[in-house]
Amino acid sequence: MRSSIVPFCLAFLVTGYSLGQEFPREVEQPLQPEWLQDQWPLESNDSFAPEIAVPPLNNLNRPSPGLSDRGGMGGPGMGDPGYRAVWYPSTSISNSQAPSDFGLVRQNISAAYPIWRRDGDTVLLSASVRNTLFFTDAILPDTSQPFPEQLWNINTGLMHIHKFDNGWSSGIRGTFGSASDKPFININVMNVSFFGFLQAPAKNERDAWVFSLFYSPVGNVEFPLPGIAYLWKPSDNFHASIGLPFSVKWKPLDDLTLSFSYIPVTNINARASYQLGNGLEIYGGFEWLNEAYFLADRVVLLDRFLGFEMQLVSGLRWELATNAVLDINAGYAFNRYYGTGQSQFSDLQDQVNISPGAFLGAGLQLKF
Repeated sequence: MRSSIVPFCLAFLVTGYSLGQEFPREVEQPLQPEWLQDQWPLESNDSFAPEIAVPPLNNLNRPSPGLSDRGGMGGPGMGDPGYRAVWYPSTSISNSQAPSDFGLVRQNISAAYPIWRRDGDTVLLSASVRNTLFFTDAILPDTSQPFPEQLWNINTGLMHIHKFDNGWSSGIRGTFGSASDKPFININVMNVSFFGFLQAPAKNERDAWVFSLFYSPVGNVEFPLPGIAYLWKPSDNFHASIGLPFSVKWKPLDDLTLSFSYIPVTNINARASYQLGNGLEIYGGFEWLNEAYFLADRVVLLDRFLGFEMQLVSGLRWELATNAVLDINAGYAFNRYYGTGQSQFSDLQDQVNISPGAFLGAGLQLKF
């Protein structure tokens, strides 16, 4: 399975190119709202896939390009096809009784396309795959089982967005997938996720209210997460979502953009980016991330295999051509650990603490 992921990724990108080319773009129809791309985890069920998208090159108000600049944990986002890989060199396990190293390689690929648009309605088809290969001989301390060799998160879904004549808009999305060390091996490692929203214009017709509901069995929380937020746009250079989810995007200078987002419970992203000109942009930031899986051989069905990490990241984005952006980044990951439990608030079993260390990442986004 390891040897097949690279050809699969290439095939996925080629498929994305075909879909993007074949869709009739001469018909103007509404796509997903910009705030939707920036704040909610639509391509994955946890925060190892992007929730906040750094403003694209050269235009704060242009819709998000879809490729998250999230360094080691990030991956392609809602939008055009993208691929990202990251390498964590081997470091030690701090709570192991026997000396043990721990390294990994993570790959992400995803895309979303409008497959049908008519009279204020849009249907988006999305798919994403994340694979993590671990290089370790670590043993889970409580069950004495070997640490998983690899983890997968594979999902696909449909989203319908409708724009009403009175300016309101709504959307509903369902996703089916599997996040496990042995994806789709049985029904106990499969999951169905749900997301819905209703957006109503404010009285000033500039801002808006957004009501939302998100649920995923392998999400940041175990229960449906409601949201209510006021979308405040006092100027073209400042956008904020006040409430849940919370986010701020500010452009104090023509070439400088600051971004921040928070989604409960442990998903925080802060980013600063600066445009150098000629299609080049540098960025840096802090991220607090998490992921969740259902191991195929777990004893308690409600238990999830959880991973947590904080990181400092910096990188360079280069607009290679009209339809391609290259992202190269590096960073320092800390407060890293894995364990088994129903949530981060429970006492985790089989906890493995990973020593801090560096990572290197690169990604390519295609835009059509």
